[in-house]
Amino acid sequence: MSKSLLKQKHSKGFEVLDEYWARLDALEEAVEVFSDSALSFVEEPIERVLEKIRAYEPSVSVIGQVKAGKSTLLNALIGETSLLPTDVNPWTSVITALHLNSRHRPPGTRALFRFFDQHEWDRLVATGGRLGEMAARAGYEGEAEEVRSQVIRMRETTEARLGEEFETLIGSSHAYPDLNDDIINRYICYGDPSEVGEDVTEGVYADLTKTADLYLDVEGLPRGLCLRDTPGVNDTFMMREQITLNAISDSRVCVVVLSAHQALSTVDVAVLRIICAVEAREVLIFVNRIDELADPKSEEEKIRTSLRRTLARQGFDDEIEILFGSGYWANFALSDSEAMAPRSREALATLHPDKDLATVEAVREASLDSSGIVQLHLAIARRVVEGQGAAFLKDLEAEVETIIEMSEMVDNAVEVSDERLAGISLTKADMVQKVADTLQTVMEGFDEAADELRAQLFERLERAQETFADSAIDALQSHVAVFGETGSWDHDPMGLRMAMKGAYSSVCGKLRGEGETAFEKVVDQVEALLAEELGVVRKGDTIDFPEQPQHKPPTVLARTISLDLGGSWWSRIWDVAPTGKFLRARRSRRIESKYRELIEAETAPLIHELIDQCFDPAVATTREIVTTFALDQGRFCEALLERMMEDSSQAEEHSARIKELRRASA
Repeated sequence: MSKSLLKQKHSKGFEVLDEYWARLDALEEAVEVFSDSALSFVEEPIERVLEKIRAYEPSVSVIGQVKAGKSTLLNALIGETSLLPTDVNPWTSVITALHLNSRHRPPGTRALFRFFDQHEWDRLVATGGRLGEMAARAGYEGEAEEVRSQVIRMRETTEARLGEEFETLIGSSHAYPDLNDDIINRYICYGDPSEVGEDVTEGVYADLTKTADLYLDVEGLPRGLCLRDTPGVNDTFMMREQITLNAISDSRVCVVVLSAHQALSTVDVAVLRIICAVEAREVLIFVNRIDELADPKSEEEKIRTSLRRTLARQGFDDEIEILFGSGYWANFALSDSEAMAPRSREALATLHPDKDLATVEAVREASLDSSGIVQLHLAIARRVVEGQGAAFLKDLEAEVETIIEMSEMVDNAVEVSDERLAGISLTKADMVQKVADTLQTVMEGFDEAADELRAQLFERLERAQETFADSAIDALQSHVAVFGETGSWDHDPMGLRMAMKGAYSSVCGKLRGEGETAFEKVVDQVEALLAEELGVVRKGDTIDFPEQPQHKPPTVLARTISLDLGGSWWSRIWDVAPTGKFLRARRSRRIESKYRELIEAETAPLIHELIDQCFDPAVATTREIVTTFALDQGRFCEALLERMMEDSSQAEEHSARIKELRRASA
């Protein structure tokens, strides 16, 4: 099979996504045509719809352990076999976003690299990163100091290497009009950064780089899709863990990459925590590197069974799709390489016993067929289209329908009789004031309800913390009763996470309810205003309310805490108690008190982040949506009043445009 045919086959799985974009394009075109003759009061709603369409970029995050082959797989997904370094040092790995055929690429920019700001950089050194913080909190000052020392050495090496340039880089960014290996390798390091010499540019900025955005125009691949490569979840010192979690929070689809060599034992616990932070139906598991197995076909079922068993123990059902393949095979198929690694060639032969693999062309075709890449493309495309894509399109269509209905109603106002017009004494200024009064009343009620929900959430989170601490102390007492004051000790915090997740989701559900209530109040008061002042009857049940965001469980709950680190970290908890001939009860109370302090110290930041960084922004988002809805309704009332005073010369043409828009959005 020729290279061009292999390329076509490679991108075939993305056809579903191309069809979706065609539908979105048709809606955008119809809205643009309608905007040329739209009444002024819907100009802002129309512009919001167009901005949403133009800015829409579904994203997919690729996560997994170090050495699972994530970067190799990303290269295979986009068909650019050597774009990303594939031997990335976990200390210096960077969140890398690959924007495919993006329509909102910054002018003259193919690569954009952002650096840590001063606060982020200082916090890293002051605490030794998250691992240093946890070591200190758990009473391991020696380990904490060792972590801090290593991080300080890393910082000193970085600052010395960059010299005076460091001060200009911190908090800034670098942009490039072209992409090449030299540029990428300066910011996405492979190898040991401490060994970077004076004349070596590889990884020179990697320690300081926070994120990388690469804009790729690749024929055959869909437009407007973002693929994110992330550091390994077992990232050294967890320096970039929260950056990875933030990237995942921006993605509705998550591809978890596992190495075929590790998949039989268990899924990394950090990966499972991250899966907990997203909807199961949006998760794909890709078991990579099957080319390194002696007999991939026979091993596949064993690995699948093991993974299903592990996922079931963690409370996941069969919604998570598991795919098998090899990024190496896909890259070989699409590259100019003539020779495949002997071990991979032997594994490929076991999958195609009846196929003649004597030629390189035959090996390439078999490699692509066995790589799982086409199947992964299709799985990603379906989840984008059927998940966030369908929700996004439904939201747009609802907004367009509201624009249509309000436009039709304003158009129909020109048919009002002269007798009824004579009875209208309301001025535009009066209408504006009445709508403003309505908005103030509605928002005061919403703010009061949101404050109550905030207090409820705080109370439930503290209760979850206390309940977990009590259960942990009970379990600790049982441990002491059986084993005495020896051995290591740990207590799985998954129950705490689930309780906090449940509390957050429940209160966010109530927040959505308060948003709906606010919409209804706006509509009720607008209907009353129209009926009393203009004699116009409008049925509120015909109005589609704006779509409120579905507040997913925050990824902050997936962040590693010292309670996750298990046995060895707690082996010296007994050292906190007094030594010598003390009463056993007193010694036990000291141990329990220390353990409770540790639990509270680790979980208190989670509570405050859930409130301050997750729930408060959710309230602000809902508030903005309600305010925008109320203002749109106010502009509608003003336009209706104005239209009732005008003639009908343009009504027929405008009515025809409305019908065209309705057909396009159906």
